[in-house]
Amino acid sequence: MAQKFFALLKSRGIVQTFFKISIDALVIGLAYIIAYSLRFDLSIPANNFLLFKHTLGMAVIIELLFINILGVNQSQWQFTSIQDIINLFLALLVGWIGFIIYLYFGNLLSVPRSVLFFFLILSFIFTGAVRFVPRIMFKMQSRLASNKKRVAVIGAGKAGEMIIRQMKNDPSLGFYPLALIDDSPKKQNTKIHGVKVLGTTSNLKKIVAQKHIDEIIIATPSASAGQMRRIVQLCEQTGIDFKTVPGPKEIVNGLVQVQQIRDVKVEDLLDRAPIEIDYKEIRQYLEEKTILVTGAAGSIGSELVLQLLSLNPHKVICLDRSENSLFYLDNDLKQNHSEDAYQIIVADILDLHKMDHLLSTLKPDIVFHAAAYKHVPLMEFHPEEAVRNNILGTAYLVQLAEKHDVNKFVLISTDKAVNPTSIMGATKRVAELVLQSYSAQSNMKLVTVRFGNVLASYGSVIPLFQKQIASGGPITITHPEMKRFFMTIPEAVKLIFQATRMSNGNDIFVLDMGEPIKILDIAYRLIKLSGLRPEKDISIKYIGLRPGEKLFEELWNNDEVPLKTAHPKIMKAIGSHYNNWDRMESHLKEYEEFIQTHDIPAIYNKLHEMIPEFSGQFKKQLEKKTTIIHNIGMES
Repeated sequence: MAQKFFALLKSRGIVQTFFKISIDALVIGLAYIIAYSLRFDLSIPANNFLLFKHTLGMAVIIELLFINILGVNQSQWQFTSIQDIINLFLALLVGWIGFIIYLYFGNLLSVPRSVLFFFLILSFIFTGAVRFVPRIMFKMQSRLASNKKRVAVIGAGKAGEMIIRQMKNDPSLGFYPLALIDDSPKKQNTKIHGVKVLGTTSNLKKIVAQKHIDEIIIATPSASAGQMRRIVQLCEQTGIDFKTVPGPKEIVNGLVQVQQIRDVKVEDLLDRAPIEIDYKEIRQYLEEKTILVTGAAGSIGSELVLQLLSLNPHKVICLDRSENSLFYLDNDLKQNHSEDAYQIIVADILDLHKMDHLLSTLKPDIVFHAAAYKHVPLMEFHPEEAVRNNILGTAYLVQLAEKHDVNKFVLISTDKAVNPTSIMGATKRVAELVLQSYSAQSNMKLVTVRFGNVLASYGSVIPLFQKQIASGGPITITHPEMKRFFMTIPEAVKLIFQATRMSNGNDIFVLDMGEPIKILDIAYRLIKLSGLRPEKDISIKYIGLRPGEKLFEELWNNDEVPLKTAHPKIMKAIGSHYNNWDRMESHLKEYEEFIQTHDIPAIYNKLHEMIPEFSGQFKKQLEKKTTIIHNIGMES
């Protein structure tokens, strides 16, 4: 006990702990004096006074001992909570029992029982009071602060309670909660930490005006996208700043922190339910494995790396040829992870000698192949590079992985591989066929995971729109009816892991992307979230379909049938499989020859031969490329 007591002194600071102990000693001693005085009507007889003097010191010492041993004084008094008071009472009760035991063994049981009863009650009242005084003073100081934001919180649930409690307990946060808003009739006129529910979201504008609110906090993490859109629209009508707490996907351990309050993002307004996966099962599958991620510095690759590191693998190998992007990835990883947990490698998957050496040395158990050229219009003008990287790079890597006993190879594919109209989509479709054909004669498990656009990836539509808004517009959209499937990057990676775990090889899994969303709707939402008005502050300019683009993307080829799996968000593509590796090797050799001879028409013809549904046209793209080069020459 003594060791714990002195450890507490050291950990909490001698001065602060001594002050608390001194105050407790004074009020406990006062409680004992008053208890005796009440028993004898303020006039203690001589024989009882001697007993009082003999027991006073031990009464105080025993109570103090248990208050500090049980950790009651570890709490800061200005933040005293109901739980702290409960803990205080339990410590005093244990000390009180200890005092009675002392009286028993000391033959001092002549102390009146009423004195003992009064002593316990008064000790609790006095020690509780000295803890609440700093809290009351702290709250008064907080209330008088004039430089705080006057805040209204939407949501009188668990998240709203956490946010208000933190704002009230810590004045340095700079918030002063004045109003709660909730649509539940049962919560009207109730209070949370002294803040009253003043109305529903329909009354938001009126409440903001009456209370002179500076900022609105949306504390409804479980709200659907439709509900969030309505709340955001009402917030926009007030004309003041509004922010939100993170959603269920971002909240750790169910706790919401004021520091997590952020601007509303466009993905908060998209109609997508949270993705649930079996983390325990996936952790058991991936832990202690060596995992190679190609394209590790890209949008999908970097998220793969981040989530993998949280699943306790032996090592994550982060491979990319972009040394600049790898530098920033390394800097980010160093903040939260041991350098033994991952390895940064600058390498090109097309460098066969180096890749052979790396796989031989590092011996990965699983390969996540995310490296690819993905920009549709750009690849239309560089088809040989798309073929080299997306097709040949995949084929080379698959064969090296087999050579060095990789257990599972996962290809990250795209919805643009379905009935492709672009070079990028066609090359990714051939990459899928490479895995299918190689799987027929391989012991390695080969898996393809196909999905659509991911929000906020490098070069995707949302960062582009945000940049255009920041520069004053216009936002450029190819067509008013263009739609795309969208998914957040963390969601996609979660489902990639789930698909990897459930696959036994030679599978194409397609992620449920929900309903396609109009690009125009996303543009409007982004403009509004920036506090601006579509078509007034920021104009929309339609520029026509770019080379290789489609109005609508698809997830299933004509010969594929979706089959349900154990996970509701993952489907399996069942259809005719391309299973002739000898024939595939012949195609690959032809691609190598065409690249060496810069025979672009032959590349197009070969893609059409392998993918009859491919609708890309070399002549059309060549004409566009010639026009662009001509225009550049004229401008210069």
